[in-house]
Amino acid sequence: MAKTRTRIKLWIRLTLPGVGQIGPGKIDLLRSIREHQSISAAARKMNMSYRRAWLLVDDLNAAFRSPVVMKWIGGTSRGGATLTPTGEKLVETYDALVARAATANRALLDELGSLAAPLRDSEPD
Repeated sequence: MAKTRTRIKLWIRLTLPGVGQIGPGKIDLLRSIREHQSISAAARKMNMSYRRAWLLVDDLNAAFRSPVVMKWIGGTSRGGATLTPTGEKLVETYDALVARAATANRALLDELGSLAAPLRDSEPD
């Protein structure tokens, strides 16, 4: 039996000229770092290699005047990471941008969604 499709969601990618791109994947990584206080734990949670996560964090830190993630090493906790105020502002602003765009375009997204085929039983929502 076919299931009704959930509402269409926006996927927004920001391009910082000469620097790179920021999209939902990097924002999810930042949220995971905030939650786990660790780049390696965040990477594991996202099924990503530590090296890949570290390179993404390094790219993000280089993209802004101030770092978005602060890392520390050593001590009894063996190191960790946290979002800086710039990182928190990046996540907050990105989320607000996506929410406002979705709200402003809800009628168009719903119209497009009404044209989509119903989900088959094997498809995720």
